[in-house]
Amino acid sequence: MSSYELALDRRAKEIEWANDTCDQYDYMIAAFCGLAAGVIDALFVGAPGQGALGRLTDKGADALVQRIAVMLWKGDKRSSAGGRPRHAPDTLERAISYLEQAFPVKYDARYAADLRNTGGALSSMAAKNHHLLSLAHSPDLIGLIFSILDQFTGGASFLYKGRVIRLIPVKDARGNKTAYMQGTTFSSKLFCGICNWLGHLASDLCGSSSTRREGKTGRGAGLPIPFYNLLLLMNFGNFDGAAFAELAVKVFEEGYDLRHGAAMAVPVMVEECSIKLIWALKRRFYAGKGWSECIPSSKHADLRMMLLVGNAALCLVDAADAAIRAAVSGGSPLTFVLHLNLIAWARLIVLIFKELRIRYGAGVDGAFAQYLAAAGLNDAY
Repeated sequence: MSSYELALDRRAKEIEWANDTCDQYDYMIAAFCGLAAGVIDALFVGAPGQGALGRLTDKGADALVQRIAVMLWKGDKRSSAGGRPRHAPDTLERAISYLEQAFPVKYDARYAADLRNTGGALSSMAAKNHHLLSLAHSPDLIGLIFSILDQFTGGASFLYKGRVIRLIPVKDARGNKTAYMQGTTFSSKLFCGICNWLGHLASDLCGSSSTRREGKTGRGAGLPIPFYNLLLLMNFGNFDGAAFAELAVKVFEEGYDLRHGAAMAVPVMVEECSIKLIWALKRRFYAGKGWSECIPSSKHADLRMMLLVGNAALCLVDAADAAIRAAVSGGSPLTFVLHLNLIAWARLIVLIFKELRIRYGAGVDGAFAQYLAAAGLNDAY
């Protein structure tokens, strides 16, 4: 086949992909998968620390931290006098303690008293919320950037009342009054800073060693869900006397952390994987397409619509469940948000935005920027 014929064949397939339409069975399948995932979310996820999936991800996170600590302990070349424990960390408390000692950071302030010249800022910061308020503790690109910045400058970056503030810590976790970074060149310090950030995140994933001692029943203050701290920029509204940013902090304090985020991701994965599997099988055995044309891709308009419908159905069940539970508790906004599946709603927003961009082009970006300007949100950035 010539290059011209190949180009024509590719163009014909692109037109076919763009014009794919869903039939009534596609919509029924997508809605059923979404509703089933919503039931899974309501019954097995619920609020932080309550559902079976949440308890499962908590145990998985505990085991992961212990495995990381043991692996790093085996490769630790320090002597016992230099800080390496004589025995491998065999409990969660010892694993967290080892990681805290091996990856200290100066920006790990828990209270306003740990910072200089706060001017009254961060007065409500405590051990249960400092991982959220501290930007460097975010397990995403934002956290990496601010961790490197804070490690190089010896400062600490926080979100406070819808804005970013930088303060100077009194001392670090080891009591050092000056910042110290390993490495001799900029590139080696950068590499060590990234490794130190990752190690410190591992030490905070399941709470501190003091909160996860044997005999204690609490989950400990974990890490925020990636990009969750952006909600702290939304310092507006009134929810039982608290702004939306303050409500987001209260939600995190109740255990709405990365471990709970992993539990919330399970129904979303079930919904999407089931829709993609059924779509591929239907396309292969009902439409008679070749296997190469049954690979799930965003090129297929019918699959995109099925994912939209399925995710919307999941969010519908999730919102109804949260509303019912909030009504039973007296209409508390905190209870409502605690039962919302943030992962599902974020996924739905992404799917809608991507579909709008595919259908209407870059003009959607301009409209979104105008909306942010009208809402005054871009000033927060």
